[in-house]
Amino acid sequence: MEQIKNLLGPDAYCALLNASEDIIKGKFSSAYDIEPKARISTGCEKLDEMLLGGIPTIGISELYGCSGVGKTQFCLQLSIQHQLSNIGKTEVVYICSEDIFPSKRMKQLTNEYSKKFKVDPNFEDHIYIKHVADFQELQKCLSTDLPKLLLITNVGLIIIDSIAGIFRSSNCNPDYVARSNDLTKICTALNELQDKHNCAIFMVNQVTDNVVLETHEPCLGLSWANNVTHRFCLSRISDNPEREFKIIFSPELPPISTNILLTVKGLTDAQ
Repeated sequence: MEQIKNLLGPDAYCALLNASEDIIKGKFSSAYDIEPKARISTGCEKLDEMLLGGIPTIGISELYGCSGVGKTQFCLQLSIQHQLSNIGKTEVVYICSEDIFPSKRMKQLTNEYSKKFKVDPNFEDHIYIKHVADFQELQKCLSTDLPKLLLITNVGLIIIDSIAGIFRSSNCNPDYVARSNDLTKICTALNELQDKHNCAIFMVNQVTDNVVLETHEPCLGLSWANNVTHRFCLSRISDNPEREFKIIFSPELPPISTNILLTVKGLTDAQ
């Protein structure tokens, strides 16, 4: 460089340093420069505070728990909460794999929200519902149907209720290698949709019994857990409507918990 530019050693070093700064400019940033990502409020003040503002919108978030604990109600409320901060701008895709979409319960919640916030945004009109029965149907939805929908709408939240229902089988000897590959395909498709369309991904998972430890564990094992960014657990407290919402793991949240209540008007903070 010194021979080409006829520069002395110190001058050549300064020229090299300036050129390097120009090359990397805009490609690196400090942690201070990174802007906080949007979060979806749960509608529960204490829970939002624990989650640093609400459910993360980056990566795949999962909520698991026993049957009837309130996972679907949490998803319904999240669908409404998402619209409250994005009325007229952002829609929700709700993919069902186990039961039909609980439209009656959704109507109850939207009526309560309309009274509470004195608005009438037609929450149900902004939720696109899809029923899938197996992996093939979900794969078609994620690779063909959903990308087409995202091109003509402004979807900001995709909910799958539940991922376990997709792989539930009566086969006593399932092919775990094939299932692992299928799970990877699903997560790859979801991550691509998130990156391209800037939409949050929220999944429901069921639990299975660990007879050795005598505990409940999320279904689908490590092959699924390794694809999850934020894992949350919803569990019962005795027989009352109070539930414990616990952070199991997350790259940005500590493993703490808080209690919420399931009521006719929706989820609220426990006293």
